[in-house]
Amino acid sequence: MFVHPFFSALPSGVLDMTADFTPLFVGLIVTLGLCVLGLVAAIGRQDTGRTEKKMPAQAARAPQLPKAA
Repeated sequence: MFVHPFFSALPSGVLDMTADFTPLFVGLIVTLGLCVLGLVAAIGRQDTGRTEKKMPAQAARAPQLPKAA
């Protein structure tokens, strides 16, 4: 294992401890990503349901305009 000169002042136990947090950090990122996707899906589903209820069954026909002179 190559040790950078900056890390030579730190005890090896500190470097090993930081490696233990990597799976926790990845899990945190994955969990937050799934939460955001869940919120987006819930908001999209709610908005889609609202617009479908407001749409009339048939669109009103355009009124007949008199012919131009």
